[in-house]
Amino acid sequence: LKPPSADSVLYFIYQRDGNGAVSYKIDGGATVSYWYGHAFDLNGKHYFTGFGSKSQGEGQEGDDGMMDPEHVAISQATFTRVEKDGKVEWSKPDTDGYVGEFGRMGRPEQIDESRKAQSFTTGDGRYLLAVPTQDFVNGTDVRMFSLLLFDPGNVDKLGFRQWGYLGSIPVGYDNSDACDGGEVMSCAASSGTLTFEQTDAGLPHLKISFRGTTIASPGKVRDMTDADTVVYTFDQAKQSYEK
Repeated sequence: LKPPSADSVLYFIYQRDGNGAVSYKIDGGATVSYWYGHAFDLNGKHYFTGFGSKSQGEGQEGDDGMMDPEHVAISQATFTRVEKDGKVEWSKPDTDGYVGEFGRMGRPEQIDESRKAQSFTTGDGRYLLAVPTQDFVNGTDVRMFSLLLFDPGNVDKLGFRQWGYLGSIPVGYDNSDACDGGEVMSCAASSGTLTFEQTDAGLPHLKISFRGTTIASPGKVRDMTDADTVVYTFDQAKQSYEK
């Protein structure tokens, strides 16, 4: 069973036909784009979720009236594999036009194709997805994980429906384009490994272990050690992962 196509995901979410395109303008001047697709199993069911993004059109606000104009709204369409008349097919999807917002300059966070997504199933039946993303800021390549939570059984009381965005966490950087071989600043590069640490039936802690180098002081770098490990925990009030 092939995953639903990117253009069909956008059609189900936004109810606008892009004639096969995976990025196009809709009413109000907003641009909608396909962002990421993920197949997974949870509680005996097989799902596929396609995520989209929507920029803020001129003079428009996000679906919740609070959207930062620098960000894009994250959207989703979640299909369930079902059997009908002896054939396996995808169900009509559950869709949501707003499950959070991220990115900058009106663009979503860029998928990092060099890394794989990671996931964790909680003891209370939720699914935490860490999507590898990256950004390029002032000559520095920043690697991140964008965190999304699937809660089909409405276990938690968070302010979203089936999917919700829980923030993005950095897991490494490389400033080689900015440091100019050490002439402008010290050159440093690091990469982090994400480990999920179960605490109870709820959301896990996120442990980032680093290797590589980091700037210790002006003109000096050092090797990263276990002392540089960072642990993120879920902040219920902010509805995101924080250090």
